[in-house]
Amino acid sequence: MNTLKPTARHTVLACLLALLLQGLAGCRQTEMLRLYFANSGTQARLDQPLPLRIPFREHEGWVLVKASINGAPPLDFVLDTGAGMLTVLTGPKTDSLPFDMRQVRRIGGDGVAGITAAVQQDLDIDFGPVTLLGQTALAVPLDTVLCDASIKEPPFQGVIGHELFHRYVVEIDHARSEVVLHDPDTYRYTGKGHVVPLEISSRHAYAKARVHGPEGADYEARLHVDSGAGIDLSLFPQTHEAIEVPAGGEEAVACFVGGLARYQTGSSVTLGLGDAPGVETPVRYSLGDEIIDTGQHGRVGARFLSRYNVVYDFPGERLFLSPRTADEQAGP
Repeated sequence: MNTLKPTARHTVLACLLALLLQGLAGCRQTEMLRLYFANSGTQARLDQPLPLRIPFREHEGWVLVKASINGAPPLDFVLDTGAGMLTVLTGPKTDSLPFDMRQVRRIGGDGVAGITAAVQQDLDIDFGPVTLLGQTALAVPLDTVLCDASIKEPPFQGVIGHELFHRYVVEIDHARSEVVLHDPDTYRYTGKGHVVPLEISSRHAYAKARVHGPEGADYEARLHVDSGAGIDLSLFPQTHEAIEVPAGGEEAVACFVGGLARYQTGSSVTLGLGDAPGVETPVRYSLGDEIIDTGQHGRVGARFLSRYNVVYDFPGERLFLSPRTADEQAGP
């Protein structure tokens, strides 16, 4: 096993969570389907009319917002477009939560689609101006995903995705460090950003991308848009004949639910989404069989998306990318 560089430790855990949560969407077992749709039809309480603004902080590309569960002290939640179900990573920082962890069990069977968790119900998730009422969440013991001593604890305890993205148009405003929630029925984009058409399938968003490889190959790829993955870009050579793993890259072995994942770094590619100009993008290649095949050729993650002010309009099946200014990228 190769030792991962310190900068890759959060990346490994983020990819683990992406695999874990994406697996929920593809599982056909009765219990998983019941959990998958548990929050359908639940209500949200708004303190004022939309649009609403929620402060966030950025950490290595991740957008982190504060939320309180049933009145407990606030936790950090990552805004994750790849999360099909609300999840809380339980550990010392979540001891104040009224969770019953006696029913921790393997849900969904063995392999990539399985998860060790305890189901928690009747949770009110308070983000300040908006509270998601009566939610069901998976409480996942943190020590079940930190499978190697070199992997650091993530900078968040909760994962929120579908529960926000299916209700609202979600704008990431880096200039103000705010997440802005808009009404999908009345939202009109007035910016100068680039439009990226999306395909929404099983709660996940996919975009067509133009890729120019290091050896000069040009091809189109279908990429999973995953703001919860702490990466720029991951490509799956098993899924596209034009995706070739370059020789001489650094290889790393990481752990995830159900087995081991192997990756190799390579020279940067030029990546363009929608009508946005291509930009030089670091890439890693998946070498193992851990990929959950939903027809995608790779995954674009939080670090790439953090180059832009992004508007996620999942109800309208599109997103908008507006490059951040130098001042916005420098941060406060």
